[in-house]
Amino acid sequence: MTEDLGIEKKFLKIKSIRTSSYAFVLKLKEEDIIIAIDGVFFNKSYEDLSKELKDIKEKKILTILRDGVFFNTFVDGSLGVICEEISIKQIEELKEFNMQDNLDLDLDYKHFELFKKPQNPSILLNTFPSILASLAPPLWMLQNRLWTFLGISIVFYLVLLMISPWLFFIGWILKSWYVGNSQIDILRFFYRLNNYRLNLIFCAIHEKEAQQLARKFDNTVDFHYSYLEPAVIED
Repeated sequence: MTEDLGIEKKFLKIKSIRTSSYAFVLKLKEEDIIIAIDGVFFNKSYEDLSKELKDIKEKKILTILRDGVFFNTFVDGSLGVICEEISIKQIEELKEFNMQDNLDLDLDYKHFELFKKPQNPSILLNTFPSILASLAPPLWMLQNRLWTFLGISIVFYLVLLMISPWLFFIGWILKSWYVGNSQIDILRFFYRLNNYRLNLIFCAIHEKEAQQLARKFDNTVDFHYSYLEPAVIED
């Protein structure tokens, strides 16, 4: 650690999470330990935490420890959980933890959502909108493997083109506007339609770092467009 916390310092561990609370939406779990807010170790009561999160005017970054892995997630409201205080002496991982290595507020962090389905590559959703969705929806659908949506869209474009080139042009503009504005919701819908389940929400600097974090939680996780070595799955 880069900061002397002292043995009297306490951290908050989540004991229970209310259904439909903000923590539930963020996919936080029982036994998660709240380490810091915006890179500053948090050693106050849960009431202080709730007040600080309730009063914020823009998103902050919450550092969490789960199963020996530190990760960051955006937060902009009270969590809606019940916590207990635990001593620093109960958190062995903090002995080797360096906050500067974990979080640099001068960098631009992006919001990621990890979707998993048994026996299939996982999907890492970068919730920062893609300009490709607004310019060329079919290419965006191809990039994101939305085969059903792509097929329906091609039929839609062909029908409009056969009726009138002007109608095709208007249809392209309207569909580009819709897909560009709704792209994240569209992706989430199709992932759930294909039985993918949201497993983790966190923030990272780029997709490679996000994939590396996902692999820390599950060493069998793989992706269609992977920056990592193939996962080693034991028989």
